[in-house]
Amino acid sequence: GKILSEREDLNAADWNNLELYCVNYAIYRKVVADLDIRGFSIVNSQGSESRNPSLSAKADAEKIMIKMSSLLGFDPVSRRKNPVETEEEDELDRL
Repeated sequence: GKILSEREDLNAADWNNLELYCVNYAIYRKVVADLDIRGFSIVNSQGSESRNPSLSAKADAEKIMIKMSSLLGFDPVSRRKNPVETEEEDELDRL
C-alpha cells in the first residue's frame, strides 16, 4: 500500500487531523504507562486516596484519537462512507 504522503486524497485539514491523532496517541501512551506504575488511585497531597488523573487524560486522548481516526478513514466504517478515489475506472464511471 501507499504511505500516507503518497495518497492524493489528503488535504491540509487531514494533515492537521493526523497531527492531532499523533499528539493524542503520545499522551495516551504516557498515561497508560503512568497507570501501569501508579494504578487507578493515587495518594494526594493531603494523604488521602483519590482517582489517578491519568484516567481522565486517557479517556480524553481516546475520544480524540477515535474521532481523528474516523475522519482520516482509519476504520472500515469511515472508509465505506468516504472511499478513496482511484484512477481505475469502475462500472459506475462507464455509465
